[in-house]
Amino acid sequence: MTEDNDLNSSSAPATTQPPSGAKVTTFLSSPAVKFVLIGVLTFLLLIPSVFVWILVEERSDRASEVARDIARSWGGTQQINGPYLVIPFTETFTTGLGDKLKTETVQRTAVLFPERLTVEGDITVEERKKSIYALPVYKGRMNLGGAFASPPENMFEPKHGGTIDVAADKAVLVVGISDVRALKSEIALALDGSRPVPFEPGLGPLAMSAGRHVYGAIAPSGINTSVTPATWRKGFSFDIPLQLNGSTAIYFAPAGQTTKVALKSDWPHPGFTGAFLPETRSISDSGFEADWTIPYLARGIPKVLETNQVPLQNKLLGVKFVEPVNFYQTISRSLKYAIGFISLTFLAVFVLEMRSGWRFHWIQYALVGLALIIFYVMLLAFAEHVGYGTAYLIAGAAATLLNAFYIGTSLKSRVAGLVMLVVLGSIFAILFALMREQDYALLIGSVIAFIALAITMFVTQRIDWTGEQGTRDRLSTEPV
Repeated sequence: MTEDNDLNSSSAPATTQPPSGAKVTTFLSSPAVKFVLIGVLTFLLLIPSVFVWILVEERSDRASEVARDIARSWGGTQQINGPYLVIPFTETFTTGLGDKLKTETVQRTAVLFPERLTVEGDITVEERKKSIYALPVYKGRMNLGGAFASPPENMFEPKHGGTIDVAADKAVLVVGISDVRALKSEIALALDGSRPVPFEPGLGPLAMSAGRHVYGAIAPSGINTSVTPATWRKGFSFDIPLQLNGSTAIYFAPAGQTTKVALKSDWPHPGFTGAFLPETRSISDSGFEADWTIPYLARGIPKVLETNQVPLQNKLLGVKFVEPVNFYQTISRSLKYAIGFISLTFLAVFVLEMRSGWRFHWIQYALVGLALIIFYVMLLAFAEHVGYGTAYLIAGAAATLLNAFYIGTSLKSRVAGLVMLVVLGSIFAILFALMREQDYALLIGSVIAFIALAITMFVTQRIDWTGEQGTRDRLSTEPV
């Protein structure tokens, strides 16, 4: 009887249970755990990307410092404000009562705006380099023309009921210029077509603040010249030719009751800015032309003003000579997409790994991610020497070929290598497009993220995330 039981027990099918150690190994090697580890690794790679961002900012600050040095030598951002007719006068009045009567005299300054002002400018732009850095600088040939009307009768009104004494022989015509060091010719004022009168340095009784637009100027200043009482009392026309250097941008104040500005330049990348934008503009590869017209009411300031400051410093119009690609800013923005960039690459590798018979260790994932981080460093280094477009092509091609070859050989599959070549090439192309289309970057990025997630969901539908099925299959084939 005992023998029969032994025979029955030996003939019964064996039930195999994986040992506890095998369960732990199965859990750790399951696709689900690996997927989580890849996610953690993706976030850890943000640490070196932050160091790359710090490097980009450091190089950008160095480039700005060199640009300021070039601007100090050549000429900074120019603001041309004026001309204005400035007439000092005094008011004498009595204050107090009884025995405390006293006489006071107050110095006042009246500023008369031109009845019309026409600004014509021809600006030649070139790039000046220092070391590996460059700054757009320009030579400007301009002419300020127009006319002053005779002053209104209420121009010198008493404020305290006193008597007015106009210093008619001290009237000056003032033009504010933010960086007078960059003037390249003597400036003379032609009144009513008569013999030109030379200008003197300084703003006379007025002052000029640095302003938020000024870049590279040491101290804002200007020029002035005397105007005789016989001339300014009856009104006069004027003509002021200017030749000056500058950098980065040029601004004008709509000083006339009606102001017209016409600028042309050989720089094909203008950035129109300020309180007023041009009415008409034409931009081509050979340069640009732009025209402004600012009427009296749009300017929002009366014909006569009493002030000791140059007017309209907060209502300038002008143009910036923009560099085609500010690659420091572009690379800094692209680093914001680094986590998505790395995630898409890791997802592609993960899917290929699950569909192949080979395994890709998490350290290998880390090496692929570090190659993508090095891409940004290469992009920065090459961009400083050969420009952003060529640098992107070099760095992107290097990272794509390296990772595609490494993944293909690691997974023992040429198909995997070719797939990664296409995936990485597409990712780099999309990143380049995102950086070029700043206004649509969020829209494009969100659509791509949705498409990538959808593809991943359907491609990984048949993956055994727990890894238990593979273990059961393996144990069932092993001899008992």
